[in-house]
Amino acid sequence: MRFHIETYGCTSNFGNSNQVEEALISLGHLNSAIEEADAVIVNTCAVTEKTERKMLKRLRLLQGDRLIIAGCLPAAVAGSVEQISCRKKLGVLNRSAAKEIAGSFSDDFSRKASLKRCIPAASIPDNLCGIINIAEGCQGKCSYCIVRRARGDLVSRDPEEIVELARSMIESGTVELQLAAQDTAAWGLDIGSSLPELLARVIKIPGRFMVRVGMMNPNTAQPILNEMAEAFRSPKVYKFVHMPVQSGSDEILEKMRRGYTADDYMEIIRLLRAKLPEISFATDVIAGFPGETEEDFAKTLKLMELTRPDKINITRYSKRPQTLASELYDMPDRIKKERSRKLTKLWLTTASENNRQYLGRILEILVTEIGRNKTMKARTQNYTGVVIRGEPPLGSQQTVKITTFGPFYLTATIASHQSKTPF
Repeated sequence: MRFHIETYGCTSNFGNSNQVEEALISLGHLNSAIEEADAVIVNTCAVTEKTERKMLKRLRLLQGDRLIIAGCLPAAVAGSVEQISCRKKLGVLNRSAAKEIAGSFSDDFSRKASLKRCIPAASIPDNLCGIINIAEGCQGKCSYCIVRRARGDLVSRDPEEIVELARSMIESGTVELQLAAQDTAAWGLDIGSSLPELLARVIKIPGRFMVRVGMMNPNTAQPILNEMAEAFRSPKVYKFVHMPVQSGSDEILEKMRRGYTADDYMEIIRLLRAKLPEISFATDVIAGFPGETEEDFAKTLKLMELTRPDKINITRYSKRPQTLASELYDMPDRIKKERSRKLTKLWLTTASENNRQYLGRILEILVTEIGRNKTMKARTQNYTGVVIRGEPPLGSQQTVKITTFGPFYLTATIASHQSKTPF
């Protein structure tokens, strides 16, 4: 059987798709282009209404006997895909789903497909980044979130399994390990362990690689903050934190059922910057949550000005079915759009100002991806993106000089025989 996987949404979704891809290949099936595929697996996202509409449009285009619908959309909003013609509907993907997918095709069809199987030509990978899902689900009870219904309660992955998978990836050439979950700081709470303990085990694996820790929530990060900061001191861990705040108003945070205050968030950022001066961080903000007044929104803008995140993922509030927030009054879209525009303007200005500090500096970076137009993509020690002119080897460590900056990334040229900031 030839299969093709399309993935949308969060890093965890991409990690789920990778697991299924590996399992299908181990069963003797072949990953192929969509035009040649016998099975087309679409791993969907349902985080917002806009995303759901985008998913349904794509699914209608692909509908037919070879389509497998999987992920958060059928798991959390099953009714939305009822009218889509497909071979099978699944929930959140995992390794065991591979057998179910393969089994949904008849033996005769599988034999026929195997006759067409060929060995693809060797190719250079686009990147050397590997995703490891360290947990599924979360302990949160956010009033607006539909993902919890799709992924359920927190289930931490066994640390031995994580370490062995990481070791295998590193031995296969991976240079960046991305630890993913709906809330990485919650890992271990259900099995008597913690994220810093897991990091301590992963960084002991021999080899040259970097670890990127995925999204963590303030309320679960706060109790382990000191231990986490110590773990982040390792030269194998990117000095980067993705921590959604969602609002700068305590009243709105309470309506969201986030479990922390704006001051809690500020204190977390202050402590991390005190212990790790070069740290960069990203956050998420929801614009126009039900009941958000102009004063509430002004508090969010003020919090962004004070904390100066390197990236803000901005989402206009979207009512999701069967959530507590869906019962509240939803403000007009024009207000959400205007607030989103103000947040975006502030973020782009802040990010550009933050990146100005790198201009002219000599840095050591890790080349992780192939770019466009004969460029390569790389990461600094604090995960700032760098585009390098030229074609240094994928996976190599390079000393570069930063030549230009912007809100999204830096550009650099390879520097020879110059002093450098250690990686």
